Amino acid sequence: MDIQDAPLNGRPRLTAFGRESRRERIFERLRQGWSYETIASVERLSEKHVRRIVGKTLRKREIDEKTDHALLQLTRLAPAMQLAAEAVAQGDVKAIAPLLRVLDRYDQYQPAARRSQVYDDGIRQKLLARLNRMAAAMQEEEAEKTQAARLEEPFADRSLGEEAPPAGPSAFFPQDFA
Repeated sequence: MDIQDAPLNGRPRLTAFGRESRRERIFERLRQGWSYETIASVERLSEKHVRRIVGKTLRKREIDEKTDHALLQLTRLAPAMQLAAEAVAQGDVKAIAPLLRVLDRYDQYQPAARRSQVYDDGIRQKLLARLNRMAAAMQEEEAEKTQAARLEEPFADRSLGEEAPPAGPSAFFPQDFA
């Protein structure tokens, strides 16, 4: 047995698959509302080690958009709200405070969870500015084409059914100078 494979606490080291499975179990339990202490006890780890695993994973994680994060939090709070509301409905006075805390949290995430409108005022302004730039560019392009067409008129091609440019100096000079 190599020194790197030697167990530190009487258990063999976990493989990458084993570590990933443990990490998923830890996060599933956190989503279910378990404390770090309880998770550490079940996983036979120290609470500090569980916190390190969670912290390391969260640092690697991409940040969710504000709306997505709020929706996730609302989804997580729904079972707690349901349990607390049922307990209050059954007359459990002690469940009133937890229900109010859950409702307070729920209310905090509500505004962020609302999806932004596709065309809010800021987006509308950006779209209008872009359309105006495009229209101005098209007008400039049309003006350039018109000007180019005017410059090419004296040199029109006969094959297109237009007049050929007159030959001689009178084509370029007024009658007075010819």
